[in-house]
Amino acid sequence: MNKSRAKRWTQYLAAITATLSLASTGSHIGWTSPTLPRLKSTESHVQVTSDDASWIASFYLLGSIPGNIIAAFIVDWLGRKSSLLIAALPLTIGWILIIVAWNPYILYASRFISGIGQGIVYVVCPMYIGEIADKEIRGSLGSFIKLMVTFGELYAHVIGPFVSYEILSYACILISITFFISFVWMPESPYYLIMKNQQKKAMKSLKQLKRNSTEEELEEDMNQMQKTVIRDLSDKVHFWNFFNTRGNRRAVLVSFGLQLILQFSGIAAIESYTQEILQEAEDGLPAGVAVIILSILQLVAGLGAAVLVDKVGRRPLLLITTLLAGVSLTITAGFYFFKFYLLIDITGYGWVLHASVMFYELIIALGLSPVPYMMLGELFPTNVKGKTVSLVNLWASLLAFIVSKLYQVISDAVGIYSAFGWFAVSSFIGIIFILLIVPETKGKSLLEIQEELNCNKNKINAIA
Repeated sequence: MNKSRAKRWTQYLAAITATLSLASTGSHIGWTSPTLPRLKSTESHVQVTSDDASWIASFYLLGSIPGNIIAAFIVDWLGRKSSLLIAALPLTIGWILIIVAWNPYILYASRFISGIGQGIVYVVCPMYIGEIADKEIRGSLGSFIKLMVTFGELYAHVIGPFVSYEILSYACILISITFFISFVWMPESPYYLIMKNQQKKAMKSLKQLKRNSTEEELEEDMNQMQKTVIRDLSDKVHFWNFFNTRGNRRAVLVSFGLQLILQFSGIAAIESYTQEILQEAEDGLPAGVAVIILSILQLVAGLGAAVLVDKVGRRPLLLITTLLAGVSLTITAGFYFFKFYLLIDITGYGWVLHASVMFYELIIALGLSPVPYMMLGELFPTNVKGKTVSLVNLWASLLAFIVSKLYQVISDAVGIYSAFGWFAVSSFIGIIFILLIVPETKGKSLLEIQEELNCNKNKINAIA
């Protein structure tokens, strides 16, 4: 039965307030772009070398690794909502340490602690949204995950070039405070409450999320959730549960593969060094202005993803955006190859670099960046969801740290064109993986997705 958007406004509100935590992580990511060039200048109050800057950029990603592990333990113990609220603490402490920092080591600590908050948020938020959203809008709400990260980056990019180092940090703390004040009033996931055998609280949560639904609709939804949870919890959870069914194995393969494609396309490195990358053009728009325009375009693309993901589907968006990302990265690699290896004078062609980098970040914001995180809330059954989503995010954080750190090393050793060549090849290889392995989850309930992952195609047709 089709339900009007008016019946789901509380689901949108819960998703928006929950993903404000991701806006906070986005501001931490975006902080490096306007700040690292300032820290490396002779006028900086904290003297930072190029190597220090690479560690400042990558320690944030390194910190997300223990954050993922912490999330695996608390998400099923304290719940989705409480876990997200706890994540606000390290995200806020990180900004305080940045304000008081007097040497690079304090900045290392700040970034690492903030990364712990990101690790928790990246695990818990996809689970929360996947469990509170109706199947018709689950993709749209899931796309808020990366949309809010982009908003946080834009926030830091817009404010950073025009205010002092300290004021930027104070401004970014406001996002964490806003998240905590707004999300504390939102309902817990009804799936989690059913899992804890708190049926009355689950029904109360469901009524909050679907305020205009009839009693019959609520009972029907409650029964569907109970069936899903009972089915998922029928097996006792051990580590080998991650791989003991065809569905779990396929979900792990899909999630690990999509994160490998996304991270090896260079997203962590490019987002951390955006301003420095664009400065290599030497003509055209000032790098700071180009970064702001880029962030605005990413935000628009994120809004486009929210509209398209439940209309076009996950697989088509992944295929198209991965292909176009590979093309744009190839152009970027070619620009640097002509400039630094062949030593060709490219004065007047700086717009090519700006256009290719902007197009890359724009196009992945439309599909390759949000969809893998959105699908984390869809692919795994309740009995292993907390630990497997943590495991996938642990893998993603490790890859992001490696890429962010190696980008500077490879660029210094064998040329920046080699790093972008690596990113481009990874994107093209990723297209094959998506074609062969990644399922379509558009318009399917969590129970239907599990049935499809665990069944052969012939069996699925028979069930249909």
